[in-house]
Amino acid sequence: MSVREIHTEISRPMRSQISALSRLPVAAIVDALGKTGTLSYCLKLQTPGLVLCGSAVTALGPDVTVRRAAIDLAQPGDIVVVAAGGNKERSCFGGVTAAHMQSRGITGVLVDGMVRDVAELRRIAFPTVARGTTPLNYDYPAGREDGAVNVPVDIDGVRITPGDVVVGDEDGTVIVPHDQVAPVIAKTQAAMAAEAEKWWGRRGQSLDAVQQLADSGYTII
Repeated sequence: MSVREIHTEISRPMRSQISALSRLPVAAIVDALGKTGTLSYCLKLQTPGLVLCGSAVTALGPDVTVRRAAIDLAQPGDIVVVAAGGNKERSCFGGVTAAHMQSRGITGVLVDGMVRDVAELRRIAFPTVARGTTPLNYDYPAGREDGAVNVPVDIDGVRITPGDVVVGDEDGTVIVPHDQVAPVIAKTQAAMAAEAEKWWGRRGQSLDAVQQLADSGYTII
């Protein structure tokens, strides 16, 4: 059944919360979420050194007009999530679109598929997560009969609801549900502080791992 819905209003976290998440490592956020919400390793940051972070505006399908509708509805600080079905034969995002999105204050893109113009994406420092690159793009319209904007989408078995926060760095990408943003920030910050304090106290000391293994039945030779 075709979806064919355009939702114009979504609920977003506060900008201060988005900013706080952007300063936290994805790995630490994943720990705070109980190892949930992580997208496949196949989705990689194509713009090394940048961080993708923003509230999700979703575009279902690869069609350019559907994606443009999502861009028109996105607000500064949002990212556009293109749920293109994981197709690795053709790209559905590139440098010209990225530059336009950037001019509107959109802070990045997550593409469940391929992108192109990577040199341009890196030159303009537009955070982009995708499955890879190919210069071959779609002939449009493409898949418009099943397109939608701001509907929940599933990528790698992870549900992304409009307004959820997408955070991506060179370790990977995680989805923070809208209603968990505040507790995840607090839990991540507390865990990182405790970890730093623990390891500060261990500087230069033995970790006693050999003795622990011996105590558990290992033969130490």
